[in-house]
Amino acid sequence: VVVGADWDDSNATGINGDQNDNSAGGSGAVYVFVRSGTTWTQQAYLKASNTDAWDDFGCYPIAISGDTLVVGAHLEDGNATGINGDQNNNSASDSGAAYVFTRSGTTWSQQAYLKASNTDANDEFGISAAVSGDTVVIGAFGEDSNATGVNGNQNDNNVFSSGAAYVFTRSGATWSQQAYLKASNTGTDLFGCTVGVS
Repeated sequence: VVVGADWDDSNATGINGDQNDNSAGGSGAVYVFVRSGTTWTQQAYLKASNTDAWDDFGCYPIAISGDTLVVGAHLEDGNATGINGDQNNNSASDSGAAYVFTRSGTTWSQQAYLKASNTDANDEFGISAAVSGDTVVIGAFGEDSNATGVNGNQNDNNVFSSGAAYVFTRSGATWSQQAYLKASNTGTDLFGCTVGVS
């Protein structure tokens, strides 16, 4: 079982850090519980690798498939693009991010820090997430491009909150963006509000 607590205030980063320093209000956390017979125990306490106040890590989307867990932080402020970029430049307010964690045995680790290929402020990338095997889909309902269909022009931001979805795939332990998805009739639609993958 995985449970999000988007108003968790700890300033910890990563796995099983200090849960008691509540100096990062609303940074968010995710808790992993496992069952043996009828007995439940907490296996992990997960935080972002770049914990900041009010990022809402674990707020809406938590998606799990086998030993892969995806957590969204739709109010994260990083201006990075793509996979594992610079997590420390917070100049794109509420651009959003998603984090991929994997488990080996009973040990969790962060495998990837995902950002949109066209990161912009207020896109809220990570408002929705889904995972199946080696495929992850992330929604960004505040994205403003006027593109339509698959892999269109990501840089013409003329349609407020048209929304987008991004497909990432994994080969080994390496993630890459496979597709940038838009509606076929792009408008102010909040496309990407929810996502699913099978």
